Amino acid sequence: FNDRYQQASTYHMLGSVAQQLRDFEQARSLFQQALDIKIEFGDRFSQARTYHQLGRVAQELRDFEQARSLFQQALDIQIEFNDRYQQASTYFQLGKLAETMEALDEAREFYLKDLGITAEFEDEHGLGISLRNLAQFYKTTQDDSLLSTVATLLNATPEEVQSFFTSTE
Repeated sequence: FNDRYQQASTYHMLGSVAQQLRDFEQARSLFQQALDIKIEFGDRFSQARTYHQLGRVAQELRDFEQARSLFQQALDIQIEFNDRYQQASTYFQLGKLAETMEALDEAREFYLKDLGITAEFEDEHGLGISLRNLAQFYKTTQDDSLLSTVATLLNATPEEVQSFFTSTE
């Protein structure tokens, strides 16, 4: 039926399948085809999701600079459209990337932005993921200031946060 615009969604989904199968080169190609169509049709809002996924693929392929650039493009669009909910997962991925690159101050900043947004939306599932990740990050850094910052974001005490962090071992 020559519905080129709808092909973008199908390419994106096929990219997700290839990504789950760990065929990252195929995933990159499929996501890129989806992105090209979204750009062709001027669908800027939807581009953010595909940039994000391309960033995850680049991260898996250990192309960290490209991953950072792609995540930043996704984040720029999410900010442009005030899509705060999706910003959380992009901040989370930027944090993982920064941590992998041993930029711990930057990772901390991104993880806390993720947590703040996730808490704002009362996303219990996302909060669980963010907090387990922060518990691991705390074990790595032993940064006690993290406890008070997380406590403030969650309207809890530093002792409650520390108790949670140590219970995830």
